[in-house]
Amino acid sequence: LWNNPSYINSYIVDLISMMPNGFSPDELDQGIFYANATDEAENSNPAAQVQHFNTGNIDPTSEMINRVWNKYYHGIYKANLFLYKTETLNLEHYAPEQKELYLKNIEKYRSEARFLRVMFYYELIKRFGGVVLVGENYIEEYKDLSQANFTSSRSSFAQCADYIISECDQLMDKGNLPLSELEAQGRPNLLSVLTLKCKTLGFKASPYYNTSIEEGSPEQREIWTQVVVLAKEIVNIKPIILGPYNTYNGTSSEVILGYRMQYINFLERINYPIGCEGVYTNGSTNPTQNLVDAFRMQNGMKIDEPGSGYDPENPYQNRENRLLLTVIPNGTQWYERNIVPREIEIFTGGRDGMDRYCGTRTGYYLRKYINPWLDLRQDYGENRVWPIFRYADVILLWAEGLNELYGPSETGGTGNSATAILNRLITQSAGLPRLTSSDFTKESLRERIREESFIELAFENQRAWNLRRWGIATEVLNNPVYKMKVTKDSNGIVHYEKEKLEDRYFDERMMLYPIPQRAVNNGLKQNPNW
Repeated sequence: LWNNPSYINSYIVDLISMMPNGFSPDELDQGIFYANATDEAENSNPAAQVQHFNTGNIDPTSEMINRVWNKYYHGIYKANLFLYKTETLNLEHYAPEQKELYLKNIEKYRSEARFLRVMFYYELIKRFGGVVLVGENYIEEYKDLSQANFTSSRSSFAQCADYIISECDQLMDKGNLPLSELEAQGRPNLLSVLTLKCKTLGFKASPYYNTSIEEGSPEQREIWTQVVVLAKEIVNIKPIILGPYNTYNGTSSEVILGYRMQYINFLERINYPIGCEGVYTNGSTNPTQNLVDAFRMQNGMKIDEPGSGYDPENPYQNRENRLLLTVIPNGTQWYERNIVPREIEIFTGGRDGMDRYCGTRTGYYLRKYINPWLDLRQDYGENRVWPIFRYADVILLWAEGLNELYGPSETGGTGNSATAILNRLITQSAGLPRLTSSDFTKESLRERIREESFIELAFENQRAWNLRRWGIATEVLNNPVYKMKVTKDSNGIVHYEKEKLEDRYFDERMMLYPIPQRAVNNGLKQNPNW
């Protein structure tokens, strides 16, 4: 088989299919966003597996934990096998046309395999901390995964991060990959290599992951300096004009690396408002009031600021433009398969009401990624791309690094201040007024950057890991989540009332996943307090 170039390409395509896909998260079932395990969302099915994260009901034997550990180590060994087999092939056995095809593509394929290997490590370390670096060990079949390879000691988080960074540097030196996502079409590209390195450095700058550094130390500042330099390079290599992120079919220039799915409709079947035809009733992703409250007014003010203009009886009027691109509130004009729209009725007794079986539990349905015009009766579908890496994320990390180094207004010789970089996002994506650096301290701008991350990257599987990286997960994820109770009186007037939906549980040990019990039995050290 390894003498067949078509097999080699198919093998890499299969490896690419193991990239993270937030439409079907590694720990969860198809269509259940990881956002349901954060303050972004609540799943409408109380029995959904994701609820275990919200109640703290996970342990080293949890199937969800074992699933993600096994998937990415499987991918690492598959990548190693590919690199071994393609290095030792005897080209004399190739027919001339096969040899030409092989020589044309093999170096690119090998670079793709190396990138995927370190991406899989990245997915592991943000969940588990330091893991076992297996080197070049490989297996022929997954069932041959040797337990002996897990008896070695776990490397530290910093050692794992340095390995990822080193591999990214070597991949950039080789230059075998296309530049961008639009050229690579869902395969690794050079900008994704740089972004993986930048994101890894962001985690390495966190004392909560990288326990070898302290907050504000010279070592941390050096890491932040690397983040700033790299983020600027990523954005400048292929400049784009940011705007509302509302194109999900593979044509958005904002996506740096995407997981591509062809002609699907399971997102709509699971997440359409419950009154739509053709929907499933096994649990949808419902945005929380916590998230909705974070969206500002068009004038840039928070909804609870005096003079903001917020109207509790008309709570979605004059809100910034990303809100209705992210959530579906009561009264939304909805087309589905119809030429004439109807209004979404989330009020009690309404067609999409909170009192319906598997209706929204929060007063909202998900709008992001959803095509509201699909006719599910005809089983229509659409191409969809999950944003593994996106420019807005790099912009936010760039602004964060500048602020941690120099505060809101100073540039440190980089040519840009943190406030100026953040303004690129909030003015172009959100349509909000520009920020003035003199209005901020380092601490208050840090909070604004985190707020923008909450909003801009909602439902992109960034929230859970950013909260951990910032060291505030136990503070945020241990708080209640809220809903908007929507009712309609006998006069046809709709009323809105914010209420607590449920308490959540998140303790210090959940900052990292537990190491699977099988691996601990084979000699690996367990994470603290598991």
